[in-house]
Amino acid sequence: MSSPPSTTLPGVELRPGKPPLLLADAHGDPADWAARHKDALRATVAAHGAVLVRGLGLHDAAAAGATFTALSADLMAETESFAPRHSYGAGVYSSSKWPQNQPMCMHHELSYALRFPRLMLFACLTAPTDGGATAVADATSVLNALPRKVVKRFERQGWLLTRSYNDEIGASVAEAFGTDDREAVERYCRANAIAFDWQPDGTLHTRQRR
Repeated sequence: MSSPPSTTLPGVELRPGKPPLLLADAHGDPADWAARHKDALRATVAAHGAVLVRGLGLHDAAAAGATFTALSADLMAETESFAPRHSYGAGVYSSSKWPQNQPMCMHHELSYALRFPRLMLFACLTAPTDGGATAVADATSVLNALPRKVVKRFERQGWLLTRSYNDEIGASVAEAFGTDDREAVERYCRANAIAFDWQPDGTLHTRQRR
């Protein structure tokens, strides 16, 4: 017999400069716990921007996927990816392949796509033996720190992303678009307001104003 949904999260620890922390008591079924606390978790994210949940007992991609689905039934497939990832199916992916000695810059995930995620869900299945971090930034604070003239100019003019897809750095055409069929890639680009040019060496250049 399942428990009724919860509208509050007991024991949320608010920490200055850090995401709220919640120690969960999932009783061995993290997906069920997430389903019961879905509304409260999303309300906490809406109020504070993020919440760090510990103690769910997620040990594999299947459990993570079930828990993510309990929190957001419509997990989106990633297209136009910046860096290669391994897909576990149903909108669940590995972290980006990135050099261990290099930090990753702050970014809004897929902000250059016409359809972008409105809720990001992360899970640590294997804790690193040394170091390791998923850094998050408060986008409102970053925006408020920018000069007003710069913000107003972006609001007026937008911004332009240019990309070169190749097999040397970042996601390849096949990894980013899920196919290396040129006609399929071109159809996607036209449908998503992306200008494109195929180069003589087979690489793809794109431009998209957002």
